[in-house]
Amino acid sequence: MPKAIVIGGGAIGVASAYYLNKTGWDVTVIEKNKVGHGCSFANSCLVVPSHSHPIPGPGVISQAMRWMLRRNSPFYIQPRLDLKLGKFLWNFRRYCNQQSSESGFSALLTLSRESLDLYEGLIKSGDVQFFFQRAGLLEVFLTQKEFKDSSQTRDALIKHGFKCNLLSREEAIALEPSLSRRFSGALYIKGEAHGYSYGYVRSLSQTAAKQGVKFISGRAIERILSDSKKILGVSMVDPAEQIDADLVVLAAGSWSPRLAKTIGIDIPLQPAKGYSCTIDTYDGAPQLPILIKERRVIVTPLQNKLRFGGTMELSGLNEQINPIRYKTLVKSALNILRKPPPMINEQPWSGLRPVTPDGLPIISATSKLDGLLIATGHAMLGFTQSPITGKLVSEIANGQLPSVSVTPFALDRFKS
Repeated sequence: MPKAIVIGGGAIGVASAYYLNKTGWDVTVIEKNKVGHGCSFANSCLVVPSHSHPIPGPGVISQAMRWMLRRNSPFYIQPRLDLKLGKFLWNFRRYCNQQSSESGFSALLTLSRESLDLYEGLIKSGDVQFFFQRAGLLEVFLTQKEFKDSSQTRDALIKHGFKCNLLSREEAIALEPSLSRRFSGALYIKGEAHGYSYGYVRSLSQTAAKQGVKFISGRAIERILSDSKKILGVSMVDPAEQIDADLVVLAAGSWSPRLAKTIGIDIPLQPAKGYSCTIDTYDGAPQLPILIKERRVIVTPLQNKLRFGGTMELSGLNEQINPIRYKTLVKSALNILRKPPPMINEQPWSGLRPVTPDGLPIISATSKLDGLLIATGHAMLGFTQSPITGKLVSEIANGQLPSVSVTPFALDRFKS
């Protein structure tokens, strides 16, 4: 039986292990912390193909420049001398055009839709059991201008097969009575999903373990081992140990470039910090996920919890919570709610989402070494695209025709 090591115990890594095990691999997952305690732990928990747009696009740079002047804006870059960040931003600008945005959306939309179907199948099979609903997504617009412009968004989504309606303020409040009146209108996208991301990773990892996948947590990998042609395994520390493997799947999120560097591979990726606040639910809490468009803040109901999530901050491998940005996130969420939450059991959190210059993930073998697969760079879509990424990793590893084209996600695309 061929041996595989998956580096990373988040949504992408656990899904990769699950699908590799299904196809006959002897799989070991190695996670430096606890399984599911990275970005899977407290993200915004949406599975929304309608929001499969890559981060770079027309007007993004000018918008970002305006936001960068305010520390409480949806986007912030911590001032510092960082050559890798400079190179990343220089490459990022190449994709801030209509053609790249449209092709990127098409590629990401295919992944997201395939993944949503796989979620339905996993739940139906009983291999995962977690809170999951397809209640739709409600986007609210604070200004009349944004609401007026949203008709173009609606028309574009309809062309891509989504069912959505523009709603007046009164219609939106009738649909979601928890809303305050501090907005101009809304767009309701039917059939979109949300679910407890940590519950998903925990459940899928338990299923994988029952089926034979081995999990090693709390152990750091020092380096990936290889000769001049192929992967040999990994070496760990605390204590020192070497594990041989025929295949290594690098799914360590924002920490992937550090490990790739040990075998001479460059992954152009930056950690993008996001924040969330989780509280106990309350009478009159939202029943639908709500996206506050201008603030880039999401309010997600999760059974007995309510979560506020959002923002993007480029500050390196830094998980510290900036109190100004956290408070702004919470204030933006509270402002859209009619009834002030009691804020019971408030849990602040931050996580580092891996972002590539073109906003597309890397799901790819490499031309340099046999036996290495990279699965990272999903930005805010890691939970959304977890099942399809795991399935694609398995298909590539087994030399099968991928379920969807992986050409847009090749690592070598950044060489041009």
